[in-house]
Amino acid sequence: MKLFFDTSALVKFFHEEEGTQEVTALITAKDNEIWISELAKIEFLSALYRRVRNKEITDEQLTEAMSSFEEESASFNSEPLRHATIKEAEAVLKQYGNPMGLELLMPCN
Repeated sequence: MKLFFDTSALVKFFHEEEGTQEVTALITAKDNEIWISELAKIEFLSALYRRVRNKEITDEQLTEAMSSFEEESASFNSEPLRHATIKEAEAVLKQYGNPMGLELLMPCN
C-alpha cells in the first residue's frame, strides 16, 4: 500500500511519543511504500529544533533523531523540490534552528 506521511507522523517514528507504535508499524511493514514530501525533511528539522528549544528533547536526542532520519529517509520515496532551495533551508535551520527558531527569521505580514 502507498502511504504518504506528513512531518508530525515522521517525528513519531524517530522520537518516542504518543502514536509512535502505530506509525512505526506502518512504516516498517514490508508491503507499504512510504512517500514524503521533500519539504517534510525541512519541517522535520524545524520540529526537532523547536523541541530542543522547548526543552522537550536534549541536544543528544536531537543529534540521534537527525542521524536516524537521514539514514532511514533514504529509503522513503520523496516528492522533490528544487535542490538549492532545500539546501539553503537546511543551512538556515542548522545555523538558527536551536537558538531562536525559523519563525523569528521570517518577516511578519
